[in-house]
Amino acid sequence: MINNKKKIVFVESFFNVPTFKIACALKKTGKYETILILLSKDDKKNLKKAFDKIFIFDLKFNPTPRGLINFFRKIKSKEGKKFLEKMKKINPYVFQITGPELVTLWFMYFLKKKVKIYYAYDIWKFYDKKFSLKKNSGIMQFFHKFIERVHFKIADGILHKGPPGELNLLSYKVDALDLSFIPYCLDEWIFPPTKKKRGKEIHLVYAGGLWISWEGHISFLKIIEIITSQKIHFHIFSPYDLSMDVYKKIEKSNKYFHIYGKEDKQKILNKKLSKFDYGILFDFYDTSMINELWPKTSLGNKIFSYIEAGLPVIINDQLEFTSKIIKDNKIGFSVNYENLKNLRKILMKQNYKQLQKNVQKTQEKFKLSKNIEKLERFYEKVANMKG
Repeated sequence: MINNKKKIVFVESFFNVPTFKIACALKKTGKYETILILLSKDDKKNLKKAFDKIFIFDLKFNPTPRGLINFFRKIKSKEGKKFLEKMKKINPYVFQITGPELVTLWFMYFLKKKVKIYYAYDIWKFYDKKFSLKKNSGIMQFFHKFIERVHFKIADGILHKGPPGELNLLSYKVDALDLSFIPYCLDEWIFPPTKKKRGKEIHLVYAGGLWISWEGHISFLKIIEIITSQKIHFHIFSPYDLSMDVYKKIEKSNKYFHIYGKEDKQKILNKKLSKFDYGILFDFYDTSMINELWPKTSLGNKIFSYIEAGLPVIINDQLEFTSKIIKDNKIGFSVNYENLKNLRKILMKQNYKQLQKNVQKTQEKFKLSKNIEKLERFYEKVANMKG
């Protein structure tokens, strides 16, 4: 039987949720064969729902001289050559490559004549932090910015999560076609808002990475202290083990703080999140050290996890693009760092039932099945221009 489906090949240095969502939505249309090339180890079982074929080649790069040698040694190895031969036989409609990493840049050059869409999960040029050699100063950003610029230059199309026109804010010109495509909500991961008793107890939840100290960012430990001191329960689901022992120690001494480990399946995580009152994103930045364009244009995937889980959202008001989405859809509010100490008072003034109704409307509006055509049209436009 002849397979007339168009092949979309996703190249990932590590698994990321927005790509999984996109692949799921494209696959459900019945028009595409979705293929994943994953350049790090992962469990195929969790990926099969989104991808018809999965190729895994562990090519993680450690940014040291030895790491660089090992990287090219792996490519030149028997295993590497065999992998490349397999890749040459794939003749897709479009390659979508997430970066910026050395491994994805190598793949971009390897694909030369193919239709290549670069998915800028974050735009590192906007981070533009002042140079520092201090611990936790984020020195890898300089490496990412250089690699990112090359990705932008050789891509035929660019997909990004931030506001339309954000590429015009770069200090250099990008000629490729681009599309602003927010992560949206995967239909089958949506849980309608649940009825909650509005008593004195308030439960906030955060799902994402943690840090003890990171130069240019307000310490998460300080945020925990400010929130829980107002007798607000603060729950965290983190996929990272880094510094987990520190947070576990806080949990033992603070009855308002609760931390949980990694949950591999997003649908199960969303169901757990749905039990709480609000989803939060409190990444506060020192813009004397970090370019203000980073918070202004950033859009975290976790916001859409909260919406999928049926939760109103509270965020840092430095996140202008994200704040606009929250405010335009009336599904929450933003606060500045100074106002965080008054969070309980602000929360008690909210019309929670109305927020929940607005969240349910937003879930419908942001269903990926209703928005995937935008991406399909973009693929077609880029493929036609490539000829």
